[in-house]
Amino acid sequence: MTNDHQRLIGRVPVALYLCVEDAPAADLIAAHVRVFVEARQWSVALLAVDSAPAQPLISRPGWQAFTDALSERVAAGIVTWTHGMVHDDPAAAPTKHAAAFDRLGAVLRERGAFLTVAARPAVSIGAIPSRRSPGEHWRRRELTSSAAGLFTPRRAAGLGADPRAIG
Repeated sequence: MTNDHQRLIGRVPVALYLCVEDAPAADLIAAHVRVFVEARQWSVALLAVDSAPAQPLISRPGWQAFTDALSERVAAGIVTWTHGMVHDDPAAAPTKHAAAFDRLGAVLRERGAFLTVAARPAVSIGAIPSRRSPGEHWRRRELTSSAAGLFTPRRAAGLGADPRAIG
């Protein structure tokens, strides 16, 4: 099936881009990003994983593979886990990550592509699928976020308690 045909039937080909030093963490995060992509009925055309977050973005082999995919029209956009994965300095403040992400997104839009993140801020309990308990949701979220280097997981006071709400 060609990319043009996929676009006609609503399947948008996207590239998944991750930059994580730890390979098992990259596998876990990629699984979560795939869920995000599949929920939008997009198709995964490419998965690129880099393992050197401190390396400049344009020098990373995975990012270069993505830019090639855009040039060849293999992918219409890129999905990553966090703003920091497409930033040259993973230790920079989140506001700097977001600003750089927005600038990069604007450049990609000028070229007919898009850039989005799969990680969402904490969601309300009502938004959790019924097949998962609130405790399971927070455990998965903490595991994925800690694997991405966002924060160190904290133990919840009770089953289903939001660890971020514990004072």
